[in-house]
Amino acid sequence: MLLSAYKKFGDPRYLKHAKSATEALLAQTESRFYEILLPLGVYAAAYLNATEQTDYDVLKLLNWTFDGYQNPDGRYGWGIITGQWGEYEVNGLQGSLYDGGGFAFLMNSIKPAWPFISMVKYEPQFAKTIGKWMLNNASACRLFFPMNIDDAHQWAPELKNITNNNISYEGLRREDDYNKKSLEGVTPVALGDGPKWIADNPVESMFSVYSSSPMGIFGAIINETNVEGILQLDCNATDFYSERPYPVYLYYNPYDESKTVEYTTTQAVDLFDIVSKQYVARNLTGTGSFDLPASDARIVVALPTGTRLTTKGQQIIADNTYTIAYK
Repeated sequence: MLLSAYKKFGDPRYLKHAKSATEALLAQTESRFYEILLPLGVYAAAYLNATEQTDYDVLKLLNWTFDGYQNPDGRYGWGIITGQWGEYEVNGLQGSLYDGGGFAFLMNSIKPAWPFISMVKYEPQFAKTIGKWMLNNASACRLFFPMNIDDAHQWAPELKNITNNNISYEGLRREDDYNKKSLEGVTPVALGDGPKWIADNPVESMFSVYSSSPMGIFGAIINETNVEGILQLDCNATDFYSERPYPVYLYYNPYDESKTVEYTTTQAVDLFDIVSKQYVARNLTGTGSFDLPASDARIVVALPTGTRLTTKGQQIIADNTYTIAYK
């Protein structure tokens, strides 16, 4: 909030205290990850490093997010879930690492995409990590929707038609310990967050409007490409701190071979990758393509053809006006 206030009002006091808050976060001896707060801290730290020449340990904050707090006490057992529950891969989802053997939530899983996909513009060394996480996360998030998980693995399949597959279950639990006999031994189970209070809540409350509403974040960020399994992720969609004169997209290749990815444009562009610091296509019009190496990522900036790039320290500047890369 302090960094947003600085960007809006320009008062240096807000910048000073944004730095102070980031330093207080990094001074913790262990993760305090829960829901969206720490991922927003990762984003703020990366932005400050790029634009204010700070040297905050972004990797430390990312590790705190992905590893979570490895203590089952309290609400601190939260992190990014990995592995397979039954026949379903759940890699990339966010939630409790311990509750019921693991309890993921849709809203929690979606919201880190908001800061993380923009963050890679400022810390491109994490492009591969974030690209891989996002691909897995986006795939696993389908399991919260009643038409995308089979009836045997959801709490109220008899009611799924009322959702139009637009309203999800709130959670995905590794083990059902809420004593619904038809789900004993089933893993995972799509359900709400309050089965223990089912006597007081209608069964329909298993479906969650508030959990489903952040799907707009995915809708703004994620596009398909011509290659199944390679996503085009819009790094500008949720980057609220900077000017965004040029399209910027993150691509991750999960395959063990190079792939050719198509790019469509309505004006002539040069595609510059800020990870490798090189052009991957020039004077591209209509639909063209670029190569994406095996098990690697690119952050592609679409520059109007003929844009002149210069360097200043570690920054790469387009037409002496806009910084497109910081490291």
